[in-house]
Amino acid sequence: MTEPLHISDDVVKKIPGLVVIAGVLELGAIQTQLISGYLMSSWNKLGNALREHGGHKAHPHIQQWREALRGAGVPLKKCPPSIEAIAKRTTKNDSPFSINPAVDTYNAISMDLVLPFGAYDLDQLDGSLCLRVCEQPEPFTPIGGGKPEETVAEEIVYADDADILTRHFLWRQADKGKITDRSKRFVFVCELIASMGEDVVRGAKSLIEEQFSSLLGGTLSSMVILR
Repeated sequence: MTEPLHISDDVVKKIPGLVVIAGVLELGAIQTQLISGYLMSSWNKLGNALREHGGHKAHPHIQQWREALRGAGVPLKKCPPSIEAIAKRTTKNDSPFSINPAVDTYNAISMDLVLPFGAYDLDQLDGSLCLRVCEQPEPFTPIGGGKPEETVAEEIVYADDADILTRHFLWRQADKGKITDRSKRFVFVCELIASMGEDVVRGAKSLIEEQFSSLLGGTLSSMVILR
């Protein structure tokens, strides 16, 4: 894989100023206790920040994403961005939810940065990862093997060469590509808006590199900032 992600021109037109940090991580020595501690600290940090700003929709990063997605035609009431969904949970629960060490790590990074973050098991993908716009309805199987769905025309999706992997850009992930305890390497994406500032972009890249290395013992490759 030369580049971890391709972004279509149609997506750039729908989301002006889109920035995506993408790369591939091969898992190494996983530091389970450190991950648990980081997950809790990020959960508390986000919860405190939301209380200071007045709610889960009031944080500047979440507001910027809601504005961008609304402009792209995403139905926010039904399909909020992943970081908003996580943020809402921090206001209702004292303790974070846990899935597995790899997912817990990137969820903690997402909360630390207050930015969307996703990942796909590279060994489950067919061909290349692409962020594109659906020209017509396409089949989708949600994570956990729920009832099959269809996308809608003009919907922004992550997809490989065979299947839809995430609906409405930052909303629901497919069962295909999900990170499990058996995953050895994955392609990850962290999405930003250019108006958040170059310091936020650089800081996010640096934090991702640091935490993936220290918590997952990971070897990073093909890490890029796509604009």
